[in-house]
Amino acid sequence: AQRLSGCDLLSDGSVRGSYRNGYDWRDFISFDLESGRFVAADSAAEITRRRWEQEGTMAEGWT
Repeated sequence: AQRLSGCDLLSDGSVRGSYRNGYDWRDFISFDLESGRFVAADSAAEITRRRWEQEGTMAEGWT
């Protein structure tokens, strides 16, 4: 598994954060900070997205 997190300073001075999980160098799941939701890259990741959003604990640290 690979994890990538970071932030970008935008031209208007605001900051945008990012978080992505991957598997075998392919995207698996990411977190959209603006909507506060996880985004699944495929049907396998959709299972994880549903579980994490139902539990509510994974996103609490990101919002």
